Amino acid sequence: MVQSERQKEVDALLPEDNHVGKVKFSAAREVAFFTSRGPARTMSQLDELQNQDLAEEIEAINAIYEPDTVTVTQPAAGHSNNTLDLGSSGTSNDNAQTTVTLQIPGQPHLSFRLGFGVTYPETRPTVLGTASTAARGEGKIAVDVLEDIVQRTWQAGAVCLFDVISEAVEVFPELNIGGNKDSDEAGQAEQSATGQTSSKADEPTISGEKFAALSLRDAFGLDNPPEWILSDVISEKKSTFLARAVQVTSLAQAQAYLDHLTATDKKVAVATHNISAWRIKQKKDGGSNSDPDAAETVVQDYDDDGETAAGGRLLHVMQLMDVWNVLVVVSRWFGGIHLGPARFRLINDAGRDALVKGGFEKKQSTTAPEKGKKKGKK
Repeated sequence: MVQSERQKEVDALLPEDNHVGKVKFSAAREVAFFTSRGPARTMSQLDELQNQDLAEEIEAINAIYEPDTVTVTQPAAGHSNNTLDLGSSGTSNDNAQTTVTLQIPGQPHLSFRLGFGVTYPETRPTVLGTASTAARGEGKIAVDVLEDIVQRTWQAGAVCLFDVISEAVEVFPELNIGGNKDSDEAGQAEQSATGQTSSKADEPTISGEKFAALSLRDAFGLDNPPEWILSDVISEKKSTFLARAVQVTSLAQAQAYLDHLTATDKKVAVATHNISAWRIKQKKDGGSNSDPDAAETVVQDYDDDGETAAGGRLLHVMQLMDVWNVLVVVSRWFGGIHLGPARFRLINDAGRDALVKGGFEKKQSTTAPEKGKKKGKK
């Protein structure tokens, strides 16, 4: 989805992401690491890898899953020029010193080619293309799905391949990708005819809107992404505040919008607090059209997200503005200096700004009421 100019301007004013590296493997995975079932050939290739973090991660994964789940292929220098770097991962083929083939567990017809730079896990892996698919035309959408998983899973300084595999094992069957055994021959015939593995460059074009809608419904139950109205960015003593508001028709939709926001916006996900409030007149099932009031349920609540009393104050602002069927979220990035009670004013100011910019406040009548006639003297 193309990012709006407004969103780009706002992002430039927000603090940079401050990710903290994850622990590489749990205790159970460490046990598997020391009992690796990988063949001698793979072990020899792992010993030759310059990136020790990647070598240990591959060894552990092949112990947890099948020995050939991740196999090392050629260094990036051996790539042919017709392999396309998707670009969104921020790593070019020139920097990917190691390429591997990833076989998705439980999906024997679906495998990918990934590139890892010498500085991994400080840099994100690159999805180079598919190595095999179950059906003609699956390659592009499969690459899009895996690229999305990599983007959401990777954090600088933390190995991510195990987490990528864990999510891919769940996502691909739900999307019915890679599991069509009857069409396996078609995929193999396509590969044999071209003599090349499938990449994003040589797959038939599939609608990006179709993939986005599929992902939204599967992950969040939404047909379309929320259209947030953003406030101006407020900065005070190194703390940053940004509010956004969106129209909603039900509590379920409001919750889905919140989930989508924190899952797709990295800056929001790492904010110190995401204070939210909502006021909704939700339709009742089977309500009478003759009595609109009886057919509605009023839902209004808030979430402090750790900033005690902030959510209630934000809801009070909505009540004063007589705002209905709106969700407002105020994100705060703490700058290290405590603001005291002033933080509540800044949170409310940001929230009010988003509501005004969205035109959600109740319009006041501009017609002055007619003054009553004065009684004359008798």
